[in-house]
Amino acid sequence: MGDGTMMYDGSDHLAGTIDGDKVPRLQIEWRNGAQQAVGREGHYINEVAFSFHNSTFYKWNGYSWETVSDVTNLTSATELYRNKEQYIGNTTSSPAIEKETLRLKPYETAVESIGYNSLRYPKDVSTADNSDFVLFDFFDYQPPFKDNQNFETEVGKNNFLFSGKKQTRSFINEKLPQYNRTAVSAELYKRDTTGRFPQIMLYMPDDISDTLKASWQGKAFGSTTAGILSSAGADGIVEKLKSAANTTGQGISKAPVELAASLVTGLAKGITGDQVNTGDIFGSIDGVIRNPNVEVLFQKLELRTFDLTFKLIPYNAEEAKTIKKMINVFKKSMLPSYSIGDTEVGGKKGSENRAVEASFIKVPKVCKVTYMRGSSQHPDLPSYKMCAITDVNINYTPDGNYAVYHDGSPVAYQLKINFMETKLLFSEEIDTGEDMNNSYAVQRFALTDSD
Repeated sequence: MGDGTMMYDGSDHLAGTIDGDKVPRLQIEWRNGAQQAVGREGHYINEVAFSFHNSTFYKWNGYSWETVSDVTNLTSATELYRNKEQYIGNTTSSPAIEKETLRLKPYETAVESIGYNSLRYPKDVSTADNSDFVLFDFFDYQPPFKDNQNFETEVGKNNFLFSGKKQTRSFINEKLPQYNRTAVSAELYKRDTTGRFPQIMLYMPDDISDTLKASWQGKAFGSTTAGILSSAGADGIVEKLKSAANTTGQGISKAPVELAASLVTGLAKGITGDQVNTGDIFGSIDGVIRNPNVEVLFQKLELRTFDLTFKLIPYNAEEAKTIKKMINVFKKSMLPSYSIGDTEVGGKKGSENRAVEASFIKVPKVCKVTYMRGSSQHPDLPSYKMCAITDVNINYTPDGNYAVYHDGSPVAYQLKINFMETKLLFSEEIDTGEDMNNSYAVQRFALTDSD
């Protein structure tokens, strides 16, 4: 090329681009007497990346980055990049990646056939493609920090703490799928086969809503404090505290009236015990108050909660029995178990150690609530991660009067269940694309930088 740019079929070795798009960047380190591309693992087999150190394109082979550098293969890098959509998700050739993919693959709700492992109301509730209903699946709670990551593996240059020569992870849940693992992972959640916590299928309730709640709060900053924060914010992160300390002295010297007011409040409290603040001083003497300089700041995101209410009317003895079983399953799932059984505590199973069995109780079940249309998750209704059941309310007289059948079974029940999602919801999980579908059953849980 006349301008010195090495460009072959869209690959630019000076800019590190293909077809004008900047590909991911890698660093070069000397390991075992040879150059090796490092920085991060690939997200999928045949992903293309670039290093400015040697002006070379690389591709991920499932284990490491290998060069795509000779002239005859420059086109290959371009082709790999242009055809990346067919390679995304191609991670099965590496056992390590295959395991991680399994760990992050979301649990998929399935409609089971009528049997001991399924309770349905009404008994003949339709599962046709155009029929809507709600499913409840019950699972053992998964501790969020149990076997979540390996803490003694090599990680990126900026993501570890040095302990001698060992590189030790200083964090978990680097990616959103890793955070969500204990709320959706197919590796962790297996449907009950004992019949003690069968899948429950109910008709669509009358009140379906989805409420997201974020906490913002107005914070008042006095002029002196605002100046301190503004000065600190202009510096680099390392200098912020030092800058704030230095600015504090300057700010006070420039605001003697603030200092005088502070002295008065301290004097009043010390002599008389009167509780007055500096605002009271200015208001009582000069008839003014500080400019509050209120700014709104984000505080936290609230865990999503919701409730579902069903009116259950048995029309025969069999249906009455099914309703009672359903109610008991929700009750059992909400309550802890006194026996921990084969659950391990410090490497000891409760069934094998009497002291462990006597000292602990087992955390309640969690529930996957899924709005269904036929055999698939409903595309237009909320999608939930695993939920804790926080409240189960049964009204045995929903019509305002006591009425039972000859065997004592109530003629109607009202079942209200309150749920709390076990993980926060983030903006990356809200799909706004052309194929909008917020279903965790179909969401691609790739380990992307955006996650």
